[in-house]
Amino acid sequence: MGKSGNNISAEELWEGIEKMAAGLGFADCGCAHLAPLSGSREEKRYREAEQMGHFGKMEYLKRNVDKRMDPSLLLPDAKSVIVFLAPYSAESVTTQDGLRFSSYALGEDYHKVIKDKLYRIVSFIEETSGRKKICRVFTDSAPVMERAWAVKAGLGFIGKNNFLVSPRAGIKNFLGIIITAVELPYSAKTAENACGQCTRCLDACSRKALYEPFRIDASKCLSYKTIEEPLDEADKGRTDTSRVDFSQKWVFGCDDCADACPYNRFNKPGWPEFSSNREFLKTCTRDFWNSITEEEFQSRFKNSPILRAGLSKIRQNISR
Repeated sequence: MGKSGNNISAEELWEGIEKMAAGLGFADCGCAHLAPLSGSREEKRYREAEQMGHFGKMEYLKRNVDKRMDPSLLLPDAKSVIVFLAPYSAESVTTQDGLRFSSYALGEDYHKVIKDKLYRIVSFIEETSGRKKICRVFTDSAPVMERAWAVKAGLGFIGKNNFLVSPRAGIKNFLGIIITAVELPYSAKTAENACGQCTRCLDACSRKALYEPFRIDASKCLSYKTIEEPLDEADKGRTDTSRVDFSQKWVFGCDDCADACPYNRFNKPGWPEFSSNREFLKTCTRDFWNSITEEEFQSRFKNSPILRAGLSKIRQNISR
């Protein structure tokens, strides 16, 4: 590999990126050569899911598919996709009256937390290489096939529950992406799928959204139902459970399939930013959600993933 700029080799630049990523708390990182995913198994499954209606009302998943399959459309002259694992390992929260909140929603908004750290790495890349405006940062906020690139970067494999499974860092990790015009050393090989005969994740899915290994109907998933599904005006105030089975009282997200995975034993300690609301959420009983005003909700959860669902949606989830 040749020089990347400022008389530094690509290997030396990558070593600096790895060292900086570890210092910032990322559990692992890897790099893949950027090439279109067009015609790949990933594209085939994505388009099948859309055609089968598995995206539900998540219209954003149906847009910019060309960019999802070809990241070079997001950055001219892009050559490398760098993937970072940000651990959020923690148990979900259950209040004293049985309301449950997903482990990924117990702290600050992960989009901002991760991006802030990735931008520091971008500054390092640009300063070290002597080139400007050669990177873009993504964290579950743009049309990027993050898990597919994590596999290509050698960070793990896609499990039967459709999570990225890392043999080094477990299953509870957010993914951060830097697409760059710098050519870097790429992972020599990808991890082999090691799910074997295990079906714990499928068995744990109460709504059978995981209808077969490696396949998910997101429109049936409790995470979709409690967060993404549009608030149905005709459904407000319902107290029966004919539409959705909330017997386990998940009111924001669902961790059942993730918690069932044996690879949780490899999880790394989650960043403190991702559990900063943990103790407070334990106190958020039905009375709290029924009495808090919209203004109070917006203020208290302004930097939390919980804001995405909205107060009305959370109340609807509780009443079902």
